[in-house]
Amino acid sequence: MVRVCSGGGISMASRAALIAGVIVVIALVAAAALVMGGEKTKPAETPPGTTSPAPSTPATPAETATETGAAGRREIVLKVGLLVDESGPTSDVGRDYARGAEAAFKYFNEKGVYTKDGVRVRFEYVKRDYAYNPSKAVEFYREFRDRYGVVAIVGWGTADTEKLADQVAKDKVLYISASYSAKLVGKPFNFFPAPDYSTQACAAVKWMAEKKQDARLALLYDHKVAYSKSPIPAIKAYAPEAGVEIVADVDLPLKATGADAERAIQQAMGSKPDFLWCGNTIHSCSLAAKALVKYGLEAVQVSNVWGFDERFPQMAGSGVEGKVAGVSPWIWPEYAKDKPGYKEVYEAAKMMGISEDKVNLRFMQGFMNVWLLVKAIERTTSTELMEKKGEALKEALESSCQGDPIQLGDITPPMRFCPGKHLPFTSVYIVVYGEDGKFHFEGPVSPEGFDCVAATQG
Repeated sequence: MVRVCSGGGISMASRAALIAGVIVVIALVAAAALVMGGEKTKPAETPPGTTSPAPSTPATPAETATETGAAGRREIVLKVGLLVDESGPTSDVGRDYARGAEAAFKYFNEKGVYTKDGVRVRFEYVKRDYAYNPSKAVEFYREFRDRYGVVAIVGWGTADTEKLADQVAKDKVLYISASYSAKLVGKPFNFFPAPDYSTQACAAVKWMAEKKQDARLALLYDHKVAYSKSPIPAIKAYAPEAGVEIVADVDLPLKATGADAERAIQQAMGSKPDFLWCGNTIHSCSLAAKALVKYGLEAVQVSNVWGFDERFPQMAGSGVEGKVAGVSPWIWPEYAKDKPGYKEVYEAAKMMGISEDKVNLRFMQGFMNVWLLVKAIERTTSTELMEKKGEALKEALESSCQGDPIQLGDITPPMRFCPGKHLPFTSVYIVVYGEDGKFHFEGPVSPEGFDCVAATQG
């Protein structure tokens, strides 16, 4: 710092030199400030595959949370990873899920998300399609963490989410997945707004037992895929308790061909089942239903949550009326358009230019996972979020254990996430495609008195 003093015997020439020096310094400081300000507002180059709901503010490897905003208003920018399968073996349900999640980011950014002390939070998300390859998921997770400094991830599959569970706990990154694996229920940073796969499957077995005494059940699922295998130990443990006999355990590839499905159905037919459990996604489950009709198997096929939705009758073809059903923890959007929660889903779709007829169960599932993240933000303060980041979000969701439950409009019942057991509720609907060619929601059904999570975890 240069200080100009008067008096003290300094000559006029010296004073002139000092004044000139001050002017030069001021000019240099002003120029530097101008340059720095320009660099600060210049949008960073968006890497390939990166998506941001606000094109003018793409996700960058800057601070995880910053306080910015027009006219000095406080605003926190939250970096989030979005891991999806849009090109791999589960893309038959993954593409719409990804669209729903992206629509939710846009919707909540425009609507406004606020911490409980009134500070606005804006999302910047980085999207990666890992094509259902767990190794690729690990690679993208490291990118999310190291390059972008995300505090939360909206993720996808079972094998990759299970594989990353201990690492995200170590890194304190909140992870909300589309995998409802029972093995994630006890992981401290993993959450989902649904019962786990095993609890869902046990509820389906209970429904079968109520439909037919001494029911016989054949299992169809990919024996090599973690998601497909996930609830099988619980089904096998619970079935005898419910009075259901497991009569066959048949391998049906996740990426089955029509011939694969026909072989699986023919193999199952030998055991004369009353029910089939399909543990894959909708592509192979619909092929199995088509084969069931072709070979005249007198049984009802019940598919898991990812194996049955609004498209099933069209994909399976004629003749499946009264022969197929599926598990869903929620009423589908088409049947509750005007109810709280569902209205928000449709509003988000409209913002993205997506017509109402394209809003389905998968779109809603993606929206719900982002909404659960929003609920966490609303339960924390700006200081907690800035200082504790993912850990603050975890604690916010777990505050529902003893405090007020979390509810996503009328989509979910009141949810409680307790430390050590992130099982928000245990009931599901069995969605039956009736002989009248319409979907019927039966339930809710819950496998009360049996711990299906423990049966899975061994």
